[in-house]
Amino acid sequence: MDHDIFWQLVDSTRGHAERVEHLAKLLEPYTTENIVGFRLLFDDFMDKANRVDLWGAANTLVGGCTEDGFFDFRESLIEMGREPFETSVNDPDSLADRFNPGEAIPATDGIVNAALLAWTTVTGQTEDAFYEAVDATDTRTDRGDAEEGEWWKFDDKEEVRHRLPRLAAKFLRKE
Repeated sequence: MDHDIFWQLVDSTRGHAERVEHLAKLLEPYTTENIVGFRLLFDDFMDKANRVDLWGAANTLVGGCTEDGFFDFRESLIEMGREPFETSVNDPDSLADRFNPGEAIPATDGIVNAALLAWTTVTGQTEDAFYEAVDATDTRTDRGDAEEGEWWKFDDKEEVRHRLPRLAAKFLRKE
């Protein structure tokens, strides 16, 4: 599984009513190694987006963002596709171009579960066996590391204005 195929699969399922199931069906013809590879790439992209500045941007967009909320936010960025994901990770302030005040951030479809569903269908094995296969294939040692970047107070409006000027101009009330 490579980055291009990953993004093609993600993009081809956008807007599908049963997105996770549809993506799982698209993954089923791949080898079990590629299905696991899809999950590892998903995890890589989640890790790439695990940045303090992006969390601050999410916090500004939604008026507060918990750890679980930030997980969902990163997953929704992946689900939006390659260009929105890469642009947002590289420049969190660019999210001001993507969203408007009062507009809901798209809820995640849960594609994190697509590889699990495909793998268990293809192999007939359990969820635990899937995660064992993922762990056995994973060569990285830094999964689950802390967020990258310098921490700052997301509720400090002056700090938000300094770090995310476009988002602040669009989403923070004037004082």
